[in-house]
Amino acid sequence: MLLNAQYLPTSRDWRTAAGRADSPFRVDTFLRAAQQAEAAGVDALFQADFSGVNRAGLRAGPPLTVFEPFQMAALIASATTRIAVMPTVSTMYTHPSAFARSLASLDRISAGRAWVNVVSSFRSGTALGVQRQVPRDRRHVQTEEFIQVARQLWASWPPAANRPDRATDRFVREDLITDVTHHGEFYDQTGPIDMAPYSPAFPFTLEATSSLEGLRLAARTADGVFAGTATLGAAQELRRILRREARAAGRPEDAVALLPGSYVHVVGTEDEAERLLRAQRAHAGAHGGRLALDEVRARYPGLHLDGLGPADRLPAQVLPEDPDEVFATHGSRYLPLWDLARAGGRTVGEFAAEAVGLAEHARFVGTPEQIGDEMRRWYDEGGVDGFQLILGNDFDALCEGVVPRLRGSGTPAPHGAAHRRPATTGSFPRP
Repeated sequence: MLLNAQYLPTSRDWRTAAGRADSPFRVDTFLRAAQQAEAAGVDALFQADFSGVNRAGLRAGPPLTVFEPFQMAALIASATTRIAVMPTVSTMYTHPSAFARSLASLDRISAGRAWVNVVSSFRSGTALGVQRQVPRDRRHVQTEEFIQVARQLWASWPPAANRPDRATDRFVREDLITDVTHHGEFYDQTGPIDMAPYSPAFPFTLEATSSLEGLRLAARTADGVFAGTATLGAAQELRRILRREARAAGRPEDAVALLPGSYVHVVGTEDEAERLLRAQRAHAGAHGGRLALDEVRARYPGLHLDGLGPADRLPAQVLPEDPDEVFATHGSRYLPLWDLARAGGRTVGEFAAEAVGLAEHARFVGTPEQIGDEMRRWYDEGGVDGFQLILGNDFDALCEGVVPRLRGSGTPAPHGAAHRRPATTGSFPRP
């Protein structure tokens, strides 16, 4: 099971002394979190990145992005020994040559522990002064070319070239460095990379997606998929589709790991967990009926709810019966709705109240033992290959209780998985 975490700024109330001590504007906050995650057995520390300024978000609480991801990853690598470092790169606003150089440098600084999260960015053009925009229907094509060029550059300077050859009196075997000649729709690249990578294989690559085309792109070019799957049934279907697409791309079906985002809310006792869940159910019930139905119709226009009231029985045709059709037509955000609808026995109002209560990502609420056991069930029942631990209320409890439970014991066991490259890396079909 792969476990990737990011520091959770929501772990501390910024209004308190503890919250101010863990300020996201202080680099030592992230270094402590990285060391804590490494000791717990987390595979990689994930560093999200967003273009532009979310003013409403800044008013509400600490920002997720304060430091440039590659610079932060290098600092974290220097303060740790095993955990992988995973910065985010935007294919919209970065050239693959500059990206490959930064990634090669990070891989050498970390002695082979560089991973990368590749995104196309969803706030186009904000704050970056880029005039050229890639049409939405060409972004997957552009991202694929971006990764292709970066991989070619990475391979152009193999580690063998760095072994001095006394027989020929050469410090670097420049004859092993190959030129890259690429002329594509979005990029022109000639010459090799000018910064020698540490590792022969391109780093573990994560891609976020919610669409079939994005999943197919990941099946061709990635090692992991970051997706929102709020229910186990939805995750099982998405993983099945991902494995099918990996086979269609000429790769082993387990070549690409499904790593859903997760929100982890840790409490001290099972009674406290039950009270919290009861309160959530009561809130959903209070906002059920017509109010919830109106919200669901606005949020999910693809649902077939026309002419129905809250007291009506939920019809079978609210969504197609085939989850493949649901995903192809509406994307992964509708799969949890399909999962709710297939259970049957609900009124339209009950379905709407549950649907409104769904978050974009999976929510796990309980004691560390309860959460660890439930997340393990998702893994054992074929819903996931691991998790992106991206949201939560207590980073300490996550590292000290939940992760060790997932690793199978009450105490962290050295696993070293992050120091090795996952077996999936390098399973790409030849062009």
